[in-house]
Amino acid sequence: MSDSVALEESHLRSMDSLPIRNTSLDDLDLDRVATHIAQATATGRYSGTLEPLVYLQRQRCVALIGETLHATPAGVLCFGHRPQETFPHAVVDLGHYGGLEPVSYDVLHLERGIGGTLFEQIDRVESYLWANIHHGMTVGAGARRVELHEYPRVVLRELVVNLIAHRDYTNLLSTARVQKLRDRIEWVSPGGLPAGVTIENLLTAQASRNPATVGVLYQAGLVEAFGQGLDTVVAVLKREDLQPPRFEDLGAFFQVTIWGRPLTLFSDLELAARLTDRQRRILTIIRAQRRAAPHDLAAMFDQQVTWRSIQRDLKELSDAGLIKQEGKGRAVRYVPLD
Repeated sequence: MSDSVALEESHLRSMDSLPIRNTSLDDLDLDRVATHIAQATATGRYSGTLEPLVYLQRQRCVALIGETLHATPAGVLCFGHRPQETFPHAVVDLGHYGGLEPVSYDVLHLERGIGGTLFEQIDRVESYLWANIHHGMTVGAGARRVELHEYPRVVLRELVVNLIAHRDYTNLLSTARVQKLRDRIEWVSPGGLPAGVTIENLLTAQASRNPATVGVLYQAGLVEAFGQGLDTVVAVLKREDLQPPRFEDLGAFFQVTIWGRPLTLFSDLELAARLTDRQRRILTIIRAQRRAAPHDLAAMFDQQVTWRSIQRDLKELSDAGLIKQEGKGRAVRYVPLD
């Protein structure tokens, strides 16, 4: 937000629904609003007035200071002609790196300051990630061909939306960041978690710092029922035998990290078809932890999975060139090879 922008204080409205001085209705694209209303009505996500100005008032995208209408952050970010003129830091930095760390000598693609409305930012970031992960085809049960993707698309979409919908737009010093590395993707959101939300209650707490913005994104089909985005991420990754996401509240930032399928599977699809579900799970755990002890791996499965079965899985993964053993005896650890 620029220095000239002042948000009127109120105990009754969220920060994203407060009027912004030095803005007016002219800062919003009413044609874009009308299109949004029509699409949300057609999908059953919205039922109400079709008149853009009335809609903007009811959705808290505009608000009064005295008798004059001004745009709110939700209005500018979702429907503004030039949102970054008001919120220069409301952008996403996208980095794609060839290695395991975000360092300059490993940059494959760097796109700073992805701007426009929140809709445009979501589309750009998701499209880039989907186009630049690995895709393939393998054979499932009954010789049925099964699509194989490094990351589930719904997870990419949910985390991009979460990053953009829930970040702290009053933070003037930082932009949102998405970092794609060789074995993982990181979403870094300015502002940390909202008040009352912790890592422990993240999936159950119902709190949003930008409820007016989230309401508009829900109508557009980008957000599901309140608070279900991260639940969806956890459930889909579990269903596809991928490593659970890592959530970190770093104070000034909130970070989500996910790990994809091993790249080896996309260069050897016959190998991918041979792996069992348990072997895939073991592989994703080792790749996420970078070093794993056999007994720690065994402890992650129920008692019906024998120690001998785990040893056999580790040997087959080693023979396939997906992991390697380091150390001897009690010091044995397994590390990924991709």
